Formats: sequence, C-alpha cells, structure tokens
Amino acid sequence: MGEARRLAMSAAQSLGFDENRRSDVGIVATEAATNVLLHARGGEFLVCPFRMGDTTYLDLLALDQGSGIRDVPRALQDGYSTSGTAGHGMGAIQRLSDESRLYSFPDRGTVFWSRFQDSTRIKSRPFGAVNIPMKGETICGDAFLVLPGASKSLYMMADGLGHGAHAAEAANEAVSSVRLHADRTASEIVTFAHAELKKTRGAAITVAIVDHERQTLTCSGVGNISSVILNGMSSRNMITQNGTLGVVLPRMQEYCYPIESRSVLLMYSDGINSKCSLSGYSGLQNRHPMLIAGLLYRDFSRHRDDATVLLASLGDEMS
Repeated sequence: MGEARRLAMSAAQSLGFDENRRSDVGIVATEAATNVLLHARGGEFLVCPFRMGDTTYLDLLALDQGSGIRDVPRALQDGYSTSGTAGHGMGAIQRLSDESRLYSFPDRGTVFWSRFQDSTRIKSRPFGAVNIPMKGETICGDAFLVLPGASKSLYMMADGLGHGAHAAEAANEAVSSVRLHADRTASEIVTFAHAELKKTRGAAITVAIVDHERQTLTCSGVGNISSVILNGMSSRNMITQNGTLGVVLPRMQEYCYPIESRSVLLMYSDGINSKCSLSGYSGLQNRHPMLIAGLLYRDFSRHRDDATVLLASLGDEMS
C-alpha cells in the first residue's frame, strides 16, 4: 500500500500536479491498493501518466483476479464493508477522482480505475491506454499518440524493436514524427516516420485516422501492432504490412473501413496475447475505454515484453 502511494504521488509530482491534488492521488492509491490486498489477496496496481494536447492525465488501475464483487452498487456506497473496515474507501475514491469506474463479476476478479487531470475537464471522446514496460525494465519500448478532434482524430501506436532504452528511443521518435506530420494521409505519415527512424533500431507502427463526419477509419502500418474495430458483438481486424519501419520501407498502402456511432478502436502491441478479445465479458464494450484497457492488460498480457493497450470510442460517450 505504501509503495502504491509513493509511486502514484511521484508520478503526480512529475506531471506538475499541485500539493492538494497530489494528496488526493495518494489517498486514492492507498484505498485502491488496500482493497486489492484485503479482498483479493493480491493483484497489480498500475500508475499510467500521459499527456494529450495541453492536458496531463494520471490513471490509476487496481487489477485482481479474486472472488469479485457480488453487489457492485452497494459496494460503492459509504459504510459498506465486508472486511470490518469503516467502508468509506470507495466513496472517497469517487469524490476525489475526476473520473472513476469499477468492473467486477463473481469469481472473475475486479478492475478498478481512477483518473486525475491537471486542468478543467475537457469534452472529448472517451479513450484509455495502458503502457507498461516488461518486468525488469524501467522504460517502456512501446509508445502511443492520441490526437482527438471534432471532425477528425488520429490514433497511433509504436513498438520499438526489442525493449529498454533503445526501443523507447525508436518508439518516441516515431511519436514525434507522427505528431509533426499529423495533417498528412495515414500512408504519408508512416513514410515520413520511416525516414526519421533510420537513425534508430526501428519500430512497428500503425496509424489510424478517423473521419467522424464520413464515418470512416483509414489505417496504414508496418509491423505487428494489432488493430481492431469493434462494433457491438462483431469485430474487424485491420490490415498492416510486414516489416520494421526504419529498416526497410515496403510499398505503403492504406485501408479504409466503415465505422458506426458506437464503434470502438482497439490497438495493442505484441506484449499482449493475440487472442485478446472482449468476448466473454458481459457488458464490457459499453464501459469506459480505460476500464476495458485495464481488464485486457490483466487477462492478456504476456508479462515478458513491453505491453500497450489503447482503446478509443469513435462515436458516442461510454459509461
């Protein structure tokens, strides 16, 4: 619990959160980690900081595969406890966080998510991402970029070859290049990134550009980033080309897919099992993307490579 609090508060400080906000982060981290230890006898606590435009976010995830919560609405009420505590933890978490969600089923564990941001909440399509280095590394060799807009949005993921600092250098170089050329087509963006990545060990990259007015998604990529469009109970895998960007540039192609008002984009690196899917989780696709990202990481991470999961709602708000 103490380690979870220290990690969360350190991340909040590095993001420039003020003292009061850091205190809120510390309280939520302590409560969330305590719940995992008391009720599930162990699990994972993830601290996920990132920036989008001028806004800085800090996401906290408490993941376990314990007995689950049989009455979620009751568990969220102040005064409810199954372990002899005062039962104020979940209520405090909801009050102190900018956003928080809980997903739990009996005998299938619990995923808890809490989000903090350093400015007034901006209205944007819901998104979420988990970006975790492999065990033994302090730097993740994967990276991602989210550039949402009213008419068009861009989502990108990169997986630097290998892992550690050199992989992170390649992935971050890819992000910088994509950000610089974000007004181009998807295939042009990938081509520009290839030129920048020649000075690195190379990376796998996928770029997805969503046209919200035309309800289309255009994708271009090289390497083993997996991308899926989820539409209710159906899904469609997006096509990318073989290779490593920065090493050999294949003849670039773009693929265009129709989307719907409730479509969700799922992207993940090869640190996540290729069987990654939302099937078998009742009502999950209607939940917030960050909650889904946490659950997919929990259940499909290989735990022997850098692992990144990104989900974004392409249309309406999710709960």
